[in-house]
Amino acid sequence: MSPRARRIAIALAALALALSLGRWGSLFLADRLWEATVSEPAAAAGSRRALLGLGLELLVVTLAVLWFVVHFTIARRAALPDLAPPERDQARVWPDRLPRWSLTAAAVVLGVLLGGGASGWLDELLLTLDGVRLGIPDPLLGADLAVFLRDFPLWMHLQGRVALLCGAALLGVVLLHLAGGAIRVLERRLWVSSHARGHLAVLLAFLGLALAWGSVLEPFRLASGFRGPLLSSEFLLRTLVAEVEAGLGAAAAVVSFFWWLRVRGSVVLGVWMVYGLGILVGRVLPLHTEAAASDEGWRASARGLDSLAYGLANTEAVSRRSEDPLSTLIPSLWDASVVPAIAGDSAIVLGATKGWIGTAAGRRPVWLVVRQRGIQPPSLLVVSDDEVSPAGGPLAWTMGNGSPVPGYRAYRELSLETLRPGAPRVVMGTGPAARGVALSGWPTRVILAWALQAPVAFEAPAGARLAWRLDPAARLRAVAPFARWTEPRPQLVDTRLVWTSDGLLAARYFPSSLRLPDATGSLSMLRPAFLGVVDAETGAVRIFRRDGADSLSGAWARIAAPLIEPRDATPRGLRENEPYPAELLRAQALVLQGPAWDAGRAERNPDAVEVLPPPSAGGSEFLMPFGSDPPREVASFFRAVRTGRGDSLQLIRIDSARIESAAVLSERWQRFPFQQQLRDSVRAAGATFEHGLVRYALTAEGQIAYQPAWGVAPSGRAQLVLVNVSLVSPLLGRRIGAGRTLAEAWRNLRGEISPTAIGTGAEATLELARRYMLRADSALKRGDLQELGRALAYLRDLLEPPK
Repeated sequence: MSPRARRIAIALAALALALSLGRWGSLFLADRLWEATVSEPAAAAGSRRALLGLGLELLVVTLAVLWFVVHFTIARRAALPDLAPPERDQARVWPDRLPRWSLTAAAVVLGVLLGGGASGWLDELLLTLDGVRLGIPDPLLGADLAVFLRDFPLWMHLQGRVALLCGAALLGVVLLHLAGGAIRVLERRLWVSSHARGHLAVLLAFLGLALAWGSVLEPFRLASGFRGPLLSSEFLLRTLVAEVEAGLGAAAAVVSFFWWLRVRGSVVLGVWMVYGLGILVGRVLPLHTEAAASDEGWRASARGLDSLAYGLANTEAVSRRSEDPLSTLIPSLWDASVVPAIAGDSAIVLGATKGWIGTAAGRRPVWLVVRQRGIQPPSLLVVSDDEVSPAGGPLAWTMGNGSPVPGYRAYRELSLETLRPGAPRVVMGTGPAARGVALSGWPTRVILAWALQAPVAFEAPAGARLAWRLDPAARLRAVAPFARWTEPRPQLVDTRLVWTSDGLLAARYFPSSLRLPDATGSLSMLRPAFLGVVDAETGAVRIFRRDGADSLSGAWARIAAPLIEPRDATPRGLRENEPYPAELLRAQALVLQGPAWDAGRAERNPDAVEVLPPPSAGGSEFLMPFGSDPPREVASFFRAVRTGRGDSLQLIRIDSARIESAAVLSERWQRFPFQQQLRDSVRAAGATFEHGLVRYALTAEGQIAYQPAWGVAPSGRAQLVLVNVSLVSPLLGRRIGAGRTLAEAWRNLRGEISPTAIGTGAEATLELARRYMLRADSALKRGDLQELGRALAYLRDLLEPPK
């Protein structure tokens, strides 16, 4: 290479290095500036975590670079004539066209590529340094369960990286010795110089020890259930096989080292072949995982570990019905599928969840919907979930009113700077209400422009602020990346809008629990640990522990101090109104239908089975049905209730008469003559007839299932037209009914009335109009203008329903 070409190559390499380091440095500093705008605890915990991750990354990369530099240097020197042994009369000199410094550069590149990514081990390293213990041994290996959450994953990372570095160094050294002539074929035989043989012997010994280390870790893999559920006898057999493999790996390492001392190469090759054959036999040896599912001892142990891994520790297996009468059941009349239809025309739904709203008459179930039209500021819509207008349309609550009114009136108008899903990636604001990092000087502008790829940082006026991560999910993941955060949901706390999300702790190697499919492969633990709260106006983030006795969440509270606050610090309104996390319910349902629990086949969509409890109970409730096999009836129910006092979980097995599954009930309801007539009428009006999800309830009357149905107009607006109901009762047997409301459908089921759809029938319309006229007249006489306006709104909605 000519001097000019060498200078150009060095300049290009330096430029690439400067750009890479500059980009990384700008991202690092931008994150620290952003954390300072969130809160002091977030800044303290984030900076500490970032520095520890940076230190771990640099340490492993530095060791990897030194590893390759040392071995490539040794391989290069072995090819030079002054180190060549006497028998190498025809030894080649290192190629003149390949500068010797290029090997150092190649070693640095390999070290960075193969040594990078160690910051991903930070969570396991922090837990290991904390020394968290769960105090419960695993049933196969006898180690504390916390070992599988901290030590074992870290060992796996280290073993895999050491084996990779040893294998890559061995391959690179072989190629260098071939290029330098230290390894070549003479007289149809492979000739290796003494220096190359010693070098290769050391690398082979390291590789053998690294692979043997993997065999030593095999019992931990087996105990973690990574190979499948095992009985103790099968575990002992597989452990013995792993010990034999580890012994063969150590033997291969020792023999490889003695190759340096003139042990014949054929002996070394033979030992490595035996080791490879042992690994192959150990991998193809069949695992008898089916026997564990039929063993009652294993099932009992697996249920205990499933309870710890998936938050089922307090689950009680009961066989009883609720004593609550049907009159206490508050129906849910809207589904997530029609939320856009109840949010108004041309509105984009940014977030929606079921919740509660406090009124003078008590707590009422509602849908909290954050919507936005075009470029207008978003607004909060609070739609009643248990009742509809006289025409079957949604009822919207407005701030300060004691009752909802028909239409799409916003509960509260928000600003464009409000934190919400789908918010702009970067927002520049000015004035006292602006949030984000202040663009105080050119260094800050350069850092943010480079990190965020936002030229607006240069164009912003003096005193402007740059804000990003305005999506609540992105904000929580950035503040506490050690937890898995569920989809944020809007909630009201004293009329203030906040976004809440459940922080779940996940693991891949929790021992002997059921493994569930996951986007990253599989997981064996998903337990609730934290509640994340993001203020929609200020962007402040607070994280609270759910259970003060949970040692794992306590360990993270210590590690991330002072970011995570104790459970008692949770605002009272959040503890009482917080919904049960759907992602956790899905995981728990999959566990309960596993071989250890045998609860039946579960409904996969938790939204299909949510039932809100009476207002006095607080919180939220899910009732997940588990069907029989074949799935014709409901064999059991998983009841999950979340209140301010904690979670209550029950597995209710139905031994007597059972209600049908959702598919069977939908088929029966669709054959109902009135429903067929109603469907034709709705379609004749140009609307579509849509069925809602089937909900279940256990009451004193028996097992009940009900299903709302809507007519969706071409404009996109929905109107409740029917509620189907089914009952399995010791007194009434199996019956079905339909009506405008759940109460009316119940009376139809008992044979007391005939069903009429909401907004249809002249007599029904006139009767309702007469009632609202009397209500308006009474309000006018006593001077209650608010009630008068509400009655007239109901009357207008009845006589002129929205198109």
